[in-house]
Amino acid sequence: MSPAKAMSVSVDKQPRVLQLGYFAELENALGFKHHLSEAGFDVIVVAGGEPSEQVYRVISGKTDDTDELIGLRNAIERETGNLGFVTHSPFESNTLEDIFDQPRLTYHVAQASPTPTAGHSVRRTAGNTSVLNRSPQEKIESSPGFTAGGLQITPTVGLSLGYDDNITLAHSNEISSLFYQISPAIRVELPSDHSVLMLIAAAEIVRYVDSPIDNRQSWHLRLDWIWDISTRQDLNLFAQYGDGADRRGEGRRQGDAGLVAIDPDEWERLDFGGEWDYGAVGNRGRLTLRAGASNLNYTNNRGNGTPGDLGTRALDRDWYFLGGTFYWRVAPKTSLLLDYLYTDINYDVATDFDSEEKSWMFGVTWDATARTSGTIKYGNLEKDFADPERGGFDGPTWVATIDWRPRTYSVFTLTGTRNTQEPNGGGDFVVREDLSLSWLHDWAARFGTTVDIGIGSDDYRPTTRKDDLFYWGVGARYTFNQHFRFGASVTSYNRDSVVEEFDYKQLIFLLSLEATL
Repeated sequence: MSPAKAMSVSVDKQPRVLQLGYFAELENALGFKHHLSEAGFDVIVVAGGEPSEQVYRVISGKTDDTDELIGLRNAIERETGNLGFVTHSPFESNTLEDIFDQPRLTYHVAQASPTPTAGHSVRRTAGNTSVLNRSPQEKIESSPGFTAGGLQITPTVGLSLGYDDNITLAHSNEISSLFYQISPAIRVELPSDHSVLMLIAAAEIVRYVDSPIDNRQSWHLRLDWIWDISTRQDLNLFAQYGDGADRRGEGRRQGDAGLVAIDPDEWERLDFGGEWDYGAVGNRGRLTLRAGASNLNYTNNRGNGTPGDLGTRALDRDWYFLGGTFYWRVAPKTSLLLDYLYTDINYDVATDFDSEEKSWMFGVTWDATARTSGTIKYGNLEKDFADPERGGFDGPTWVATIDWRPRTYSVFTLTGTRNTQEPNGGGDFVVREDLSLSWLHDWAARFGTTVDIGIGSDDYRPTTRKDDLFYWGVGARYTFNQHFRFGASVTSYNRDSVVEEFDYKQLIFLLSLEATL
């Protein structure tokens, strides 16, 4: 419904909800939510208020049919003894909806969305991707910003000073340098009666004091549209364009190739796609369908075009994916799932690397209590090349994310993956495995820390190269007020490869300041 049409709807037809509780503490709100969920009712928690004075409402339903909500209220009262009242939907005036059972777009100050990559980096990221550490309640806290002409606008900027003791990830002859980073971003939201339109623009400028050849910058523009079609259907569409560069030592220039004194490989990338959900909240069955496409083109270091010197031409490619997940609820907050994904990868020049990937996974997802939630999927992945001379892959794949929140201000997250990656110059493909654990904790209202630790491996098949990686990160964050935050962190990487040339150790120190209006 357009904003103009929404204005013409009578007050009696404005969307309403059933409010069941109002709490000053998140843990109490989540506990009450769990109590109602155990009784078979589907409720959500909505955060509001200022970041320093959060309040949490427990609500259920969303409809313009008051009689339907009264029936729901009577049913909850009969089963649990809890009273509720019908009130206006909080989602008509803001975008703080937080349905814990479904992923929603979130962002951090000074990093409005994840910075896009070329989609093939073989290097993990220890610590936070944001220049500062998250708060355990980041996803449900109000965000700073201002409103103008019906738009919610959040401009931010991050300023960082750091030291990298091995810029090119070299085994020997390491290059070290001080560096500074500027990260401006802006997020604009246009909410209407049943949808939200979001535009994100962000850039990252990095300059090295002692190694200017490694200077780089990236930027991206992303548009998201979330449409609540009905109580049974949701549609999320996105489009994103990005421009960036691979660091020396990454992508096709690992090992000794990273020490060659030529500019980093620069690229442009376009992505678009969407996701459609079918199934009302509380239904036993729910279906999610997704599709998308990407195009990656490099813009420099193109070689001379001969078979022996393709340069970055060999990396140009596009790919599209189709997939879906079916959920079957077996308990109020636990569902079994069946997931399928098909990906078609096509190279512009190196066509002998064209391939198709198909994966099936079974799993479970749960939000059983106020303290634990997670998703575990396990199955099989097939990768078949268009070139019959390439062997392909047929083996197990998995994805797992488990959150444990002993307190509202403390959360542990365990993640694990096993999948295939494009090789970028080494072997036909890479089998990657990762397992990481992070701990976010707020020691006081203004001060918090993050600890990350992870292990991983890259198996370059069918070659003999296999890399083992250990990485960790420690960071701290101090919030002066809702407009300024200061952070400090140190991250470390240690790669041990069968091929000695690809061994490296790296240590990065970072001081950051984030500001927002």
